[in-house]
This record gives sequence, C-alpha cells and structure tokens, in this order.
Amino acid sequence: MGSRMNNPFISICIPTYNGEKFLHECINSAINQSYHYIEIIIVDDGSTDKTYDIIGDYAAKDSRIKIFRNEKNLGLVGNWNRCMELSSGGWIKFLFQDDYFGLDCIETMVNAISTDDKIIASQRCFVSDDLGKEPSIDNIITFQKLGVISPVPVHLTPQKIALFTVQHICLNFIGEPTVVMFKKDVISELGTFNPDLIQICDLEYFLRIASNYGLKYIPQQLTYFRLHKDSTSASNISKRFFLINNTDPLIVVHQLLYGRLFNLFRSNLGILQKIRIKLFFSIRAYEACRIAMHSTTENRSIFDSLTNKYPFIYRFSKGNIITYILLKITTVRRSIRKGKNL
Repeated sequence: MGSRMNNPFISICIPTYNGEKFLHECINSAINQSYHYIEIIIVDDGSTDKTYDIIGDYAAKDSRIKIFRNEKNLGLVGNWNRCMELSSGGWIKFLFQDDYFGLDCIETMVNAISTDDKIIASQRCFVSDDLGKEPSIDNIITFQKLGVISPVPVHLTPQKIALFTVQHICLNFIGEPTVVMFKKDVISELGTFNPDLIQICDLEYFLRIASNYGLKYIPQQLTYFRLHKDSTSASNISKRFFLINNTDPLIVVHQLLYGRLFNLFRSNLGILQKIRIKLFFSIRAYEACRIAMHSTTENRSIFDSLTNKYPFIYRFSKGNIITYILLKITTVRRSIRKGKNL
C-alpha cells in the first residue's frame, strides 16, 4: 500500500445488542484486516448477555477499538446513527455482530475507490449457523441476478440505480450494511438513517446516496452475511409484521416520489416508470389504511402518526374504485405467487 494520503482512514462500525454468539468471529475479522488505517467503533445498545464483556476484552488488547455503551436502548436505527456520529474516518464500513469480513475486504474496497465515488458495495457470501443446511437465497435479489456481470469493479450510474429501484420496488438489491462502505461526508448532505423505518432503513439510505451519486460495485464476495432464526431481521419480521409489510414500503416510496433528497431519482424516471411507482404507492397506502382500521389500537395509532408526517400517505389512503379494483388484482397475484413458492 502507498502513503497515508492515498489510503483513507476507515471507520468500521459495529453496533451490538445481545450478540455474544457470533461476536468473536465478527470482531476477529475486523482486527485482522490486511488494510491497517482503520478504527473499530463498537457501540453496545444495553446488552444483557456477555456482549459488553467481550468487546471490553478486545478493546483492552487493541487500541484501534473504541467502545461505547448507550445510556438507554436506542433501538436498531438509533444505534446505527450513533455509530456514525462517533466515527472519525473518511469512510464508514458497517459490520454487524452476526457477520464477518474476508481478510482483504477493506483493502479491496479502498483499492476500488475513484475520485467521485460515494458508496461502494460488494458481493457477499450467505452463511447459515444451522450445520449441514444451505441458506435459502432464491428470493434475494443481487446485482448478479440483475445482469451486472463484470470481472472488475464497475460504476452503476444514478440512472441505472433508478431503473433497478422501480423494477424491484422496496426490495434490497444493494445489500445489507455489512456489504456497503460509504463516504462520511454524505451525512452532511443526505442525513442519517430514517428512524421511522423498521426493516428497510438500510435500503432507503443507500438509495439516497446511490440515486444521487451512483454506486461502485465490486463483483467479489468480500463479506459474509449470516442467515439465522435469531437475527434482527428474523426477529423484526415475526414481531412487527404490520410495520414491515405496510408502513415501511409506504415511507420509502413516499420519499422516492416526494422527498427532496430524491429529486435526481425522479428526474431519471420515464413516464411509465413514474406511473408504475405511483400505482404501487396508491395501492399500498389504501391497503395499509384498510388493514390499520381492522388492526390493533397501536397499529392504528402508528398509521395515523405516519399520515401526519408523510402527507401523501393520507391523501392516497382514501382510495377510489380504481384503487379498490387494483388491490383486488394485486391480492390475487400475491396468492398465486405464494402458492407457487409452497
């Protein structure tokens, strides 16, 4: 590697919460990186297991590790944003407690950086903690499945990102935070992760960056993403079904259609693409309103608060005869797809 000037300082951010099971493998992969200009920011969100003891042991042996403990539980998105706030590197590289890096992950990403790059993503390898069981990834969209085939890192333009976004609305084709590295200076322009989102907060944030600046894609498996029943994603899906399936998509598409930070995204859409995403929004707003009306008091309250904060959700939630018919068609199509997947 060259001089420090040619090698940016990288903040590896590890948000933790009751993650003792896989934490050693995670932290070891960070401290053993071939790239040395790093700090490791670990922020614990009030764990009740041995997580904080484990990270304390590592910090005592490695001065690059800086550990913090939140006075109160900030939740998933709050802790991500806290990690970013505490980082001092020019680039931020998240690493989740269940996941781990290949040993040359950071170095390979740094070597791929060009002058105008703001966000970089790589392929990842999916692993399972269930011995002898291959993780099911048939429904996971990747750049490779989208036809991005290249032997070397490739820049995907904002126009290409916009196209993929409309083709796969609210589906994370970029990847989880562990596979992404982004420049810290985007925070001053584009903000931090949206705390109103439960499950696809990472997708919305990465689209904010990529739809404005494009994305550098590295066609190498540099990270390892673990799929298991105790993961945050799995827990979210089982416990917060209404929010993940109804309010999360609405918030993201509301921002795509009306948010100030997605002006360039909208300018890169054709007429048919704009119609497609608006139809998605109108159907989902109407559907979410109907579900909330027949749901728990808590869900109704959450939906009402969102309509106040995101005004177009309220406008489209009332629906009309066309929306009613389109929702019926959509419901039938979902049933057919579900039947084929059984």
